[in-house]
Amino acid sequence: MLKEKWTSLPYIAGECSLSKIEYDSTNLLVELDSFLENRTIKVCFENIFSYRVTLEHFRWANFRYAPQTSSTLIKVENSNYIKWLEEAGVKLLYDSTLDISHYMLQTTEHIIDVALLAESSISIDGNII
Repeated sequence: MLKEKWTSLPYIAGECSLSKIEYDSTNLLVELDSFLENRTIKVCFENIFSYRVTLEHFRWANFRYAPQTSSTLIKVENSNYIKWLEEAGVKLLYDSTLDISHYMLQTTEHIIDVALLAESSISIDGNII
């Protein structure tokens, strides 16, 4: 099994706490309170397949040997989450695997994993990244 590769994305500076999550059956809006910038940051993932929110201490085993990163937004390659989604039904429903990307938001107390089609967009405060 390939090891996950985490790539820090530089779009959100400093630590954040989770303020709000809103899902409308297509898009996921995550509001983060930034300690560094003293404001709320809105991250919108469009056309998502799946998301999960976990208290960070319940993911300790996943992070124990993971690459050290202090970034809030991370792109995950060779994702165990995507592999789990494929085995849980994506392969059966679509008769193949899809080009799904995995992004992770690390906050002070929560981990938010988001799976979306690779061509879907992510915006921060209305600006597409």
